Amino acid sequence: MMDRRTLILEIKGYETDEEKAKHAAAKRWVSAVNNWGNLGRWCFHVCRDPHLLGKELEHI
Repeated sequence: MMDRRTLILEIKGYETDEEKAKHAAAKRWVSAVNNWGNLGRWCFHVCRDPHLLGKELEHI
């Protein structure tokens, strides 16, 4: 059976301090939603190289 999740995906080549803060907030949000449990399973991922996205998604 396939594990169904909702993915928040961001594709970025360069990460500023503002984006680091945004990513940290997204990770906290995903953790809170998963702990609550009423919206299914969520995950957050930042891809740095779009050519590797398929391979990265295999490990999420």
